[in-house]
This record gives sequence, C-alpha cells and structure tokens, in this order.
Amino acid sequence: MWKKKSQKQKEEQFVRNKLRLFLPFLFFLLALPAFGSHTFTFNKNLLVAQKQNYELRLGRAYDYIVAEQDLDAENSAVHYLLHFNAFLKAFVSEKQSDYATYRKVQDKALFHYEQLPDSSPYKKFAQSEVYFYSATLKAKFDELYSAARDVNRAHSLIEANHEKFPNFVANNKTRGIIKVYLSTVPENYEWIINMLGIKGDLNGGLRLLKSVTTHRNDTTVLAGIAKEASYLYSFSLLHVAKQGGKAWSETLKCTEDYKTNLLSSFFRTNAALKLNRNETAINILTNRPKSDEYTKFYFLNYQLGLAKLHKLDKEAIKEFDVFYSKFQGRNYTKSCLQKMSWYYLVNGNAAKAKYYKELISSKGYSLNEEDKQALRYASKPIPNQYLLEARLLYDGGYFDLAQKSISKIEGKKLANSKLKAEFCYRGGRIAEKLGNMERALKLYEASSLFAIESDEYYGAYASIYLGDYHLRNKDFVLARKFYERALGFKKNREYTESIEQRAKAGLKKIK
Repeated sequence: MWKKKSQKQKEEQFVRNKLRLFLPFLFFLLALPAFGSHTFTFNKNLLVAQKQNYELRLGRAYDYIVAEQDLDAENSAVHYLLHFNAFLKAFVSEKQSDYATYRKVQDKALFHYEQLPDSSPYKKFAQSEVYFYSATLKAKFDELYSAARDVNRAHSLIEANHEKFPNFVANNKTRGIIKVYLSTVPENYEWIINMLGIKGDLNGGLRLLKSVTTHRNDTTVLAGIAKEASYLYSFSLLHVAKQGGKAWSETLKCTEDYKTNLLSSFFRTNAALKLNRNETAINILTNRPKSDEYTKFYFLNYQLGLAKLHKLDKEAIKEFDVFYSKFQGRNYTKSCLQKMSWYYLVNGNAAKAKYYKELISSKGYSLNEEDKQALRYASKPIPNQYLLEARLLYDGGYFDLAQKSISKIEGKKLANSKLKAEFCYRGGRIAEKLGNMERALKLYEASSLFAIESDEYYGAYASIYLGDYHLRNKDFVLARKFYERALGFKKNREYTESIEQRAKAGLKKIK
C-alpha cells in the first residue's frame, strides 16, 4: 500500500514539473499574433478589383476578389470589395434577386469586420460603409424606416471612428456624404433627425468630401475611396448646393475616364442633362463603353432616350423601348411610359400617345418624383403639343427653338387658367435664358396669378424664381412677398417638398 502511495506521489510530481516547464511556453504562444488572424490588406489584385468595381466591370472584379478570397479567407478587405460589388449590382439592376443576394453579402461582411482588431481604423469605417450603402438600397426599395435606422448606425460608427482615428482620411468620405444627405431632409421631417440626435450640414459635408478628392491619384485603397468621394462631391454640388457651374467643373475632373468607365458615364450624363447640355449628354452616352464585360445599365438607355427627345429626335423611341422592355427595377418605368407618350404626341400620333399614357397607371411604381409626376400625367388631359415641344426643347438647352415653338401659341386663346399658367411659366423660363429678364418677370408673375387655384406647380415655381431674382438684387421686401406666395399654393400637388424647401431657404437668407 505504501508503495502505491509513493508511486502516485512521483507521478503527480512529474506532471507538476512538466507543467512548470510548459506554462511559460504556452503564455509565449498566446502572446503571439494568431496565425491567419483577420486583417484589412489591399494587394495589387485587390486594387485592380477595386478599380473594376468603380468602372462597373463587376463580373471581372468579382473573379479577382474570389481568387484572393481563396488565398486568404480572413482578409476583410476581400469582403469590403465583395460588399461594394454586390451593392453596385443591386443598385444598377434594381432586381429583387440582386437585392436578396446583397443582403446575404452584407451579413457576411459585417461578420468579418467584427473580427478585425479594435486597433484597425478600417473596422468601424467598413461597418459604417455597409450601413450607409444598405440605407441607399433600402430607400430604392421603399424600406424607408429601416433605411433611416441604417443611416443612424452609419453615422454613429463613423463618428466614433473619427474620434478614435482623427487623421484617417477615408472617414471624411462617409462623414461628408451623411452630413450632405441629412441636410436635404424636409423641415416637416426634421423631428426624426432631432430624435436621432444627428443633424445635417451641407457646407461642412461638402468640405469633408472635397478633402478626400485630392487623393484620387494615390496608389493605395484610398484612390478608389477618393474617386467615389469625387462623384459624391460633384453630385452634391449640383443637386443639393445648386452650384451648377462649380458642379460641372468638378464633374469633368472626376469623369475624364467616361469612355472606359460606365459609372463615370452615368455621373457625367446626369450633370449634363441637369445643366441643359443636351448635345454633351448625347455624345457621352453614344461613346459610353458597351462591351459585355460591363454590367448592363439600362437606365443609360432611358437617359439617352430623354436626351434625344429633348431635340425631338425620332431615334428617341428606340432607347425608351430598350429600357422599358429590359429593365426589371422599380424606378422610372412610369416616367419612361410618360416620355413615350410625349414622343408620339410631338410626332403627331395621338392614338399611341394615349395608349402609353393609359399604361402608366398599371405599370411600375411611384416612389421617386419623376414617377409620381408621370402618374399625375396619366390622370390629366393630353397636353398642348406646342407647350410640350417648348418644354422639351428648353430642357435640352435649345432656347431659340423653344421660343419658336411657344410663339405658335396665342396665350389669350388658351382654354383655361391652367394652360395659361403653364404658357406664362414656360415663356418666362425661355425669356430668362435668352436674357430678356424684364419679360421673364412679367410672365412669372402672370403665371403665379393664373395658378392660384391650380393643382400644378407652375405658379409656385414662378414665385420662387421671382423671389430668387429680387433676393439677388437685395430687394428683400419683394423677395419675401414672392417666397411667401410660393408657399401659398395650397391646392398644388406637384414638387411640394422641393418648393417648400426652396421658399423657406430663401426666407432664411432674408433673415
């Protein structure tokens, strides 16, 4: 019995001695970085894939990214690019299936980012990017409450990252666009922003975006982020800050590659159409990349159809047909049908104009302003052909031709005050562009009076332009009068949020 006890003591002592020797080695191993731990690293192939993402060569980019994933599954930069690839695909196609795929990729990306060490500035940056892109897609798919929550998450994450890594330049792209985005929230929805505890800041957001654009020629991941910041900066200058000249200059800089970059073609065309540079838009879209390696972007067919319609080109209908027959998304279907109806009206085919007009109610969705406008068009009488011609030519920047079209109409003989309000509004816009401001002011005021009981936007917008003119000339009494008149068209149902925003912004400037 004594021998057994002695043997057991020897065995226990042996184990203790071994542990005493092994424990320091174990602690040493634990102190080392784990082999294969999560990183955020861009190599040459991932930089190529990032560039191809921005060019909308999404298939090629995906192949590059997956090849790198096979080599290093724990590199979160792979999932950063996979996520952006899936986002762009869903954003361009608007297919429900692509959106469902995006949601799965989003979840995987967030899981991988969570594994990054807190010492990495890319951790919260990448998480914030996911939530902002997710909010953008959710807004497209009319999930507005969930989109607002994701914007709030994106904001919290990027501000926390900025606080921890204040010199991390990439932060400024996401911080900047969120500030710009929130500055566009209409006054009647500001309670939501106040509840979330975040505020928009247009000028601050623009400054942040601009600070990133200077890195477009970097040889690191920052080059792609700066490219995106440049797109967002020029787009925000145009659509939010209303600085057309500066926006066009910035757009030209960041879209020089439009012949080989489909995303650059989109942004350059968007600016050209907004700024009445119709021939430029046609040139861009005619020369855009069309090979199979680029993702199908049918919205560009819609834009080319619109540009051609602006010059009353008979080829316009072919582009609208492509968009209408092949696009599977939610947005612009009603608007496309409206433009097809207009095409046949200005080409003297009233029967087909009526056919496409009647299709509007049963096709597509009415989520954006263009589709809502098209839906209202479906319930109105067929428009006056020459007023429509004048509108289209004006939108294309063909002001002399627009004047010729509207000159075919005797305003006094128009059947009702709605038509007279539109006649005066369009005449005013054309006169202003042709430099005849005195005539424009008279026509704007006449439009605002004819439209008192109208449910259309002509009188309200005419009042905005009168307010803007008098504000520029520091006649604050008249400026206030017309901005307040713009807010007084209680029966108007068109562009109401935009009109309210512009009128209230004018009144704030007076104060």
